[in-house]
Parts: sequence; structure tokens; C-alpha cells
Amino acid sequence: MTFKKLAKLYSRIKIYSYYFQGNKMAILQMATYGNPILRAKAPEVTELTDEILKVIVDLEDTLSRQRGIGLAAPQVGISKRIFVVDLSPSKQDIKVALINPEIIYRSAEMSENEEGCLSVPEVWGNVLRPDEIKIKGMLPNGRTVTIRAEGIYARALQHEFDHIEGILFIDYFSPGEIEQNREHLDTILDHNRKKLGRILI
Repeated sequence: MTFKKLAKLYSRIKIYSYYFQGNKMAILQMATYGNPILRAKAPEVTELTDEILKVIVDLEDTLSRQRGIGLAAPQVGISKRIFVVDLSPSKQDIKVALINPEIIYRSAEMSENEEGCLSVPEVWGNVLRPDEIKIKGMLPNGRTVTIRAEGIYARALQHEFDHIEGILFIDYFSPGEIEQNREHLDTILDHNRKKLGRILI
């Protein structure tokens, strides 16, 4: 399928999602800390189908409703190497959806900043990450791009890339930060033990 046809299909899916679902966004259920899917390395997307494009639209809708800046497919129970980033909540006009992304460069310079995560609600902590990265991936129109990012954009891309690798931001926490957030972490785990029967931390 050509880039032009893929772009038209992606647009049709977005229009369908808006008009034929009663103008309601498709809000997917979040997988939270302890859900085994968050610890699995997601497999690559092998074919860019309308189902995959629908996943991207649903991720964008869910992210918009959750008011976050990034969301990966495993966070909504879909083990695929797909994520979306939208920096509009931080007053930046940057939006991107990437399929099969790969970080090809990380700067030696690093910074520590506070992060949170939709899959680990009410938990916050400092994470040390490279200041600048280059990431390569496929857009929903089928075109492969390389993106150079710095600052919060680089941080958001790295956070979401971690999700498709089975890594959570709390893995970077100091022991002290883990203890500071222990009550919230245990509450999430207790909920998932009852809901799922099996958890993986």
C-alpha cells in the first residue's frame, strides 16, 4: 500500500471514530502496575493494517482523555511496538505516533527530572535520562522518519520507548523514592492481585 493510500486510510479511520461512534472517543482501559503485559517486550508490527491504524487512533483518543503526554500500546493491553506522544498539555505543539521505533542515538549529557505514568497512578519520582536522542520509526502513513528530540520531548519519547521494552519509570527510582511511594504502589498491586489473579512486578 502506498504512503498516500495509508494516509487516506488513517484519515478515514479517524473520521469513522468521530462520526460513526456518536462523536465519542474510544477510551481504552489502562493496564496498571503489576499487570504482566507491562513487563513484556512487545513484538514488532509486521504489517501496517487498518487494525493497527485503529489502535493508533484509540491510543490518541485515550491519551487525550487521560490528559497525559504519552501512551504506549502495552499500557492499554496491546502488546505491540506502538506509542503516541502529545506535548500539548505542556504548551508545545508536538504530536507524533511511532510504529516499531528504535532509539539510534543517546547523548552523553543527562538530566534528572520528575516523571509520572498513567500506568502507575499517583506515583512520582526523579528519573535520569539522556538530554537528547534520535529515534527512528514508522509514521501511520507508512513513511519511516528519524526524529531528533531534546528536553521534555526526548524524555517523553524515552519513557514511552521503555514501555514497549517492558521497562517502567519506577525501575529508575532510588530506594528512598520507592519507599516514599510504597503506599500507592502496594494499593495498585493489591487491586491487580484481586482483578488479575497473577501479577508481575
